[in-house]
Amino acid sequence: MPLQPLYLEWLHEPDGRVLRARSANLRQARATWHTSLPLVLGHLNAASMLWYLSIALISIDIQIDNRHDGQVLWDDAGSLAWMVGILVAWLAVTARVRRRMRTGTRAKELVTEWRQNLTALANGFEPRPSQHATFTSMITADRETVHENPRFTASGLEFGSLTTMRPGSPTWHYLAVTLPAPLPHLVLDATSNNTSRSDLPTGFERLQRISLEGDFDRAFATYAPVDGRADALYVLSPEVMAALVEFAGDYNVEIVDDTLVFFTAAPTNFTDEQTWNAVHTLVDAVVPLFVHRTQRFVDERLPRPHRSLLPTAFDDGVAQPVAQPTARPDAQGPLTISPVPLIARSGRRFVPQKRRRHVGTVLRGAVGYTAYIVAYFVPVVLIFAAVLSITDGRPS
Repeated sequence: MPLQPLYLEWLHEPDGRVLRARSANLRQARATWHTSLPLVLGHLNAASMLWYLSIALISIDIQIDNRHDGQVLWDDAGSLAWMVGILVAWLAVTARVRRRMRTGTRAKELVTEWRQNLTALANGFEPRPSQHATFTSMITADRETVHENPRFTASGLEFGSLTTMRPGSPTWHYLAVTLPAPLPHLVLDATSNNTSRSDLPTGFERLQRISLEGDFDRAFATYAPVDGRADALYVLSPEVMAALVEFAGDYNVEIVDDTLVFFTAAPTNFTDEQTWNAVHTLVDAVVPLFVHRTQRFVDERLPRPHRSLLPTAFDDGVAQPVAQPTARPDAQGPLTISPVPLIARSGRRFVPQKRRRHVGTVLRGAVGYTAYIVAYFVPVVLIFAAVLSITDGRPS
C-alpha cells in the first residue's frame, strides 16, 4: 500500500501559528496537567502578587480601624500609594521577564519541538518520546540507558533519534519496522558513513562477513551467522540489494527476529524537509521489499517449517503452502495500514484523544483545584473584603 505524499507545511509556518496549534492539541488531549517550569513559576508569581495585595490592604485596613478610628487620613493615602507603587513595579518586572521568555531559548525550543510534532501528526505519526528502548537492536543494547526523543510511531513502525546515556555515545537517527515474521540475524554496515573503521556499535562480532554481488559489497559490508549465508542470500534478493544501494546507502541495517532497523550516526534535524523525505523513501521504497521477502521465508532448521500468513499489500494471489504461522497474533506489517493524517490543516485533531481516569488522575485533580483555591480564590476574597472595609472610612 503506497504511502500518501508528505505534508511538510508545518516546517515553514510562522511561530505564532505553531504555538496556537500546540495549544489546541493540548486542549483537545485534555492535557490539564501539562506543566513546565515557566508555567509553574508564572502561577507562583501571580499567586504571590495577589497574596501581597491582600495582606497590604488588610494591614492598611487594620491601621485605619485601630489607629484612626475608621477614618482614612493622609498617611493612610501614603501607605496606599506605596502599595500601588510596589505593585506597579512588580507588574513591570513580570511583563519584562515574560517578554524575554517569549523570545528566549525555551520558546524557540518549544516552536522547534512542535514544528516536528505537527509535521508528524499531519502525516499519521504520533509523537511518543521514550525513556527506554522500545525495540531490540545493537544500538539498544543498554536498554535502560536509552532515550528516544524525538520518537514518532505508527502501526508497525517508529523512527526518531536515539541516545545512549554513556559518555562518547553517538546519537542515532533510526527507523524500526515490525516484520510479519522473524528472519535470521543480519547486519549491513554501510561503507559511506565509515571513516577509518566501522561506525557500528558492539554486538556483531559473533557474526561472520559474507560476500555478495559486485556493487553491493562496495556499498555494504554484510554480516550473518556462520550457518546463515543461504538465508542472507534469500533475504537480500537482487531487487532488495538494488533498493538498499539506491535509497538506503547512508544507513546501517540490522534484522533481529521480526524487527528491521535502519540507523546512522549522522546528525538529524526533524525540522528539515530532507530528513522527512529520507524516512518516507525508506518506508515507501525499501521496507516493502523486506516485507515481501519475509512472507515467503521458510526456516528449514525449525522443527516445523513455517510461513507468515499475514495479508499484505504485496499478496499476488498465488496459493501458498499452509503451515504454522509464527508471527505474533497482533502483529501487523508496516504497510498493511497506511498512516493517515491525525490533524487537519488548522492543526486540530480529527478525533480528540480520550483522557484516562485513574486514581492518580483524580488525586492530582483534587490537589490542583485545592491549590487554585488557596492561590487565587482566597486572596481575591480577602482583597474584596479589605477594599469594602477601607472605603467605609471617611476622610477627616
